[in-house]
Amino acid sequence: MKRVSTSIIGVGIVGGILSFAWSADHFPLYGLSFLPLGIRIFFVLDAVISIIAGVLFILVFRLFTLKIIYLLEIVYWWINYLLLTLTRVLPAPLIGKPLPVTTGPALIAFILDILLVIVSTVLYIFIS
Repeated sequence: MKRVSTSIIGVGIVGGILSFAWSADHFPLYGLSFLPLGIRIFFVLDAVISIIAGVLFILVFRLFTLKIIYLLEIVYWWINYLLLTLTRVLPAPLIGKPLPVTTGPALIAFILDILLVIVSTVLYIFIS
């Protein structure tokens, strides 16, 4: 059985922590009463998927042979990044208008999305 390097484990742990932080940023968005229920449920489901992604990041020492998982993580984080950025310019689904550009959760999510795209890409390159 192939051994996984310490740098891969380190990148996986950092990715897991960032993913959990991203999830913690999105769970409170369920409480925003001005958003439609569908959008609020989307935030909760996206946060749960982010927790699963974080666990997969941390389990890289066992799952590094399953490269497709980490390719899917790259796609997932790119989708989150694009959804966040595009809904600030184009009309958001179910709302019909662009979301306001704000500081707070949107800014934190934007920074975390960029970091998670980088970390997931680096991890995929390391395990390939």
